Amino acid sequence: MALPLEKPLTNVLQPSLLAGSGPLVVQIHRALRNLILETVLLPWQTLSEKDVAACLEVSKTPVREAIIRLSEEGLVTVVPKSRTYVAPINLDRFLEGCFVRLQLESGAAKRAAAERSLEDVCNLKACLARQEEAIAAEDYTAFRHLDEEFHSLLIQAAKLPGIIQLLETAKIEIDRIRSLKQRLNIRATDRVLAQHRSITSAIADKEPAKAEEAMRAHLGSIETKVWELGENPEFWALFEAINRERPRYRLSA
Repeated sequence: MALPLEKPLTNVLQPSLLAGSGPLVVQIHRALRNLILETVLLPWQTLSEKDVAACLEVSKTPVREAIIRLSEEGLVTVVPKSRTYVAPINLDRFLEGCFVRLQLESGAAKRAAAERSLEDVCNLKACLARQEEAIAAEDYTAFRHLDEEFHSLLIQAAKLPGIIQLLETAKIEIDRIRSLKQRLNIRATDRVLAQHRSITSAIADKEPAKAEEAMRAHLGSIETKVWELGENPEFWALFEAINRERPRYRLSA
């Protein structure tokens, strides 16, 4: 198995990444965060303020503030007077994220079935249709984004928008591990789509207990998540390789 190459920052960070909205520090934080979650920036990769600022063509001050935010999220490690680098993937935080997500989203599905509007149901069904199109086109990156959209729409249907931020923080390591699996073409899109349909059906029919049960079946138990990590030797070898600081790997993707 060829291991992923740690790409120079000049190949990854471009000023065009900041073509979004909001204050500059928010744009920088969002760009770096996405690259870390998508494992484009790998664990242990150095992120110096000077180099990041030069690549993005901005001053060091907003970069420093963005890195502080990433550090508070556990995505970056700052060693004073030494170096700043992308934090390794933390399995304990992964399991904690699975637990938080299971509790919050199963409860949200139950509430959505009781609180949803017709517009909410239409939005969920439209998202399912786009997921089908993404699978047919074998556009798995689009499917991953639509998966995120589906869960966000469900929380909106539950009238609990405030927990979206909680979930984004909780599932940081879930997203990083999912990105690694995508590198190895480990996916279950058809199964995920079928589970999304079951959840949507229960919400549309206003059956809270069934919606909660369907979401729990979709997300899986903590014990299942632990088992899944090691059941694919190729994935586990990749995980251990990129999460190890030394020796550094320099093989092609």
